[in-house]
Amino acid sequence: MTTAVITGAGSGLGQKIAILNSTRYDNLVLIGRNSKKLNATAEKCIVKGENRVFCLACDLTNEEQIRQTGAWIDSHLGTVDLLVNNAGLGYFENLLSQSFEQIERTFATDLTGMIKFTRLMLPLMVDHVGEAADIVNIASIAGKIATAKTTTYASAKFGVIGFSNALRLEMYDRNIRVHTINPGPMDTNFFSIADPSGKYLKGVQQFVINANQVAELVNKAIIENLREVNVPKIMGVGAIMYTLFPKMGDLIVNSPLINRK
Repeated sequence: MTTAVITGAGSGLGQKIAILNSTRYDNLVLIGRNSKKLNATAEKCIVKGENRVFCLACDLTNEEQIRQTGAWIDSHLGTVDLLVNNAGLGYFENLLSQSFEQIERTFATDLTGMIKFTRLMLPLMVDHVGEAADIVNIASIAGKIATAKTTTYASAKFGVIGFSNALRLEMYDRNIRVHTINPGPMDTNFFSIADPSGKYLKGVQQFVINANQVAELVNKAIIENLREVNVPKIMGVGAIMYTLFPKMGDLIVNSPLINRK
């Protein structure tokens, strides 16, 4: 039986990915901090036709909860065919304004918790017989182009991209494929924490992408074995230009035209 595990599945992109993959896997494991939201996602998946949905409450900042969740998946399901590391948050504030708690929560959720959870899933994924297992890490365009007021968030997402690149090489001959998805601003509740004022989201409205579109791109990355997906494409091109011309890039991304935070 095939199993898909999705973190941050209670809302936003994680929920869209879960619904899209309803019936594509025999077991669908939804992971998030809020049990009520996970159950709501599960109901939507069942309506679509999924028969076996498991909701596991887990806070990725809590190592004991990570271990317990990994142990449950190991003992009850045994193997994992798809892991989508989607859980994440951020605070769009200057570093001088951020508390240690905010810094630690950002890295624990977006990077270190994700790495620890992946570590526990790997033994259930390596050396699959037949089709390869897939790991999809949801990073961000911010992990390629950092802007002011994203010091901790961009750092964490840079880390996700670096982790993905290294893990891809390690798993090359173990029948696991690693894909990185780098979305720009999405129409999800991410900004309720990142930017409660709504100023940033309003300022970049022309670049906001639909979570359903990104969920479709996740599945496309799996089907076509895409190494990395950058969306919207104009931001992906911008990331390449920034790498080639970093001094000019600094001037552009710090201009009022781009930096809307």
